[in-house]
Amino acid sequence: MIDIAYLQDQTAVADNNNEGLHQYVRALLARQQSLDLLESLQQQIQEVWAIMRRLLDFPGAAAQASQSVRVARAAQAAQAQTSYRALEKRREECIAALHEAERNANNALQNLLTSTVRSAAPLKRPGLNFSLRSHLKKAKASRTEGKAKKRQVKIGLNPLAGMTDAFIGN
Repeated sequence: MIDIAYLQDQTAVADNNNEGLHQYVRALLARQQSLDLLESLQQQIQEVWAIMRRLLDFPGAAAQASQSVRVARAAQAAQAQTSYRALEKRREECIAALHEAERNANNALQNLLTSTVRSAAPLKRPGLNFSLRSHLKKAKASRTEGKAKKRQVKIGLNPLAGMTDAFIGN
């Protein structure tokens, strides 16, 4: 019966540790997804910049181009600029989400470590009434009692100590 209760406690601790581990894994996956999204947005921003450079760096042809071509390029540049602004806004949101995911991963790791330390700390078996802390307290108390008894024995060893004064006085 005692062993069964002990195994049930171990199972409960293992379940808590598994849940903490699952939370940590989920937090790490969310962090990785945020990183992947940020990388994708960064690539899209670079593509928009390449388009804007291509539209604006058209040497000498701008003067020779017709009015309709210049208007079309200006419209494309304005559209690229709008896309860039939207991507930058989304990038800032993604950075904030990444910071949040990193905080969540750190908190999940801290909770996992705390639960692991808590489960290992008691060293207690139900039914046996044994824990390391109580064992150390009892050992310290018995050492203190032993020292006190030794002091009492030393004082009581010399029965003539009080009588010598009486004999000298006579």
